[in-house]
Amino acid sequence: MTGIDSSGIEERLDRIVHLLTAIVTKDMSRKDAVLTLTLAGLAPREIAGILGLTGNQVSVVLYDAKQAAAKEATAGNKTAPKKA
Repeated sequence: MTGIDSSGIEERLDRIVHLLTAIVTKDMSRKDAVLTLTLAGLAPREIAGILGLTGNQVSVVLYDAKQAAAKEATAGNKTAPKKA
């Protein structure tokens, strides 16, 4: 006897991941859901499958978020008072 029967474990784990992400992202916008799942370490392809989006949609959300963060960073540098 080998101990653990591994047949179907991957499918069950995928189902658990889908359920947990549905719970976590239930009241979130698309953008917030994508960013949250990205921070959790999921790849864009996984996020797309979980949220029912295309990979391109996920990529656009991530690109826009990076552009907005870069814009905020440069705006913050311009408004910061200079030290003497």
